[in-house]
Amino acid sequence: MGQLGTRTATAGAATRLRAWTVAAWAALGWAVFTLLVLHAVSSFDPVRDPVSRYAFTAEGAGMLEASLISFAIGVVAVHRVLVGSGVRVSGTATALVAVTTAGLVAAALFPATYTDDIDPVSGLIHQYASLLAFLSLPGIALCVLEHCQDSASAGVRARLTRLLVADLAALALFGASYCLDNFLPPTLVYSSLAEVLPVGGVQRVVLVLHVFLLATLLTVARRPRGEPSADVPE
Repeated sequence: MGQLGTRTATAGAATRLRAWTVAAWAALGWAVFTLLVLHAVSSFDPVRDPVSRYAFTAEGAGMLEASLISFAIGVVAVHRVLVGSGVRVSGTATALVAVTTAGLVAAALFPATYTDDIDPVSGLIHQYASLLAFLSLPGIALCVLEHCQDSASAGVRARLTRLLVADLAALALFGASYCLDNFLPPTLVYSSLAEVLPVGGVQRVVLVLHVFLLATLLTVARRPRGEPSADVPE
């Protein structure tokens, strides 16, 4: 009876792990697809205009919000896959997952202030929520990287490391481009740098790298022996 109970628990854990894995890929895929469609139907410049401006396009209304919510669901699902597959997920990583998710949801619910009818407070919430989400997500990958020695091959760890370095470098460039676009005086030097580092283009590079980071974390969750942990949440 004990062995039967163990096999039943393991089978149930495997089923839940597969469900979370499907949910993670579906949510991330839908977020990317929605954002691509939004870019295709909108008249905004994907290099010069930040992503948050796409909330104010007549075509594809609500698609940006849907994409951000779907992305938040994907982050939660990736976390559950990691936990369920036996990868050690620290309390810090879990806290960063909560911050990333909350930031994405807040950014979806509170639009940036691009028109007079939008409350400036909403714009501030959007700005700082997006900032928290952008900064917290690579922190999740960093925490997992520190504890995945037994849960991923050397090749997967190396790929995660390279992506993490590229993501952090892109975030630094985005910070520079954002400052050039919003805070520094429009001198010849700063304007030339802003042309080289357009805030919208750099932001999209960061978004792409964030998606690849999450996809690689799902790869980390593939246990060598295909044996999911029994502590996958219900």
